Amino acid sequence: MNQVIMSLKSEYSKLVQSGSKTVELRNRIVRIKPPAALWIYEKYPVSKIVALADVGQVIHGRPDAIWDSYHGQMCIERAQFEEYVGKRNLVSAIVLRNLTILDDPVSIGRIRSVDSRFQPPQFYSYVAPTSGLFATLDALRERCTYGPSEGQ
Repeated sequence: MNQVIMSLKSEYSKLVQSGSKTVELRNRIVRIKPPAALWIYEKYPVSKIVALADVGQVIHGRPDAIWDSYHGQMCIERAQFEEYVGKRNLVSAIVLRNLTILDDPVSIGRIRSVDSRFQPPQFYSYVAPTSGLFATLDALRERCTYGPSEGQ
């Protein structure tokens, strides 16, 4: 299974972890192909992988169509949405399924102990299947049990 790390601001990470936010908006086209394991990296000051979700699907569309379909699941106000998407013609909505909140979040130091070159992604990044980080995350994924948004 593909593994992807995506950075989120703390406020959005907390909404994902609560089960309220089940769709992640990106103002560019996202080329993640389900099935994929999406590791949620909560940005500084937390600087840890805090949760895991399955990518249910990735939808590309005009901003107004994405808003109409997913605004209740993105946990964002219309003004914030419009500011974020700006004048983009196409945006992406990533539908998250089977959320697992990690009991022991993975710190940036721990990540760098298996991949010294790791930098938190600005957008998202695939984890190379041949990397030590992939093996570490894959072993962690195998131990995960699904949390609040199971079956969504």
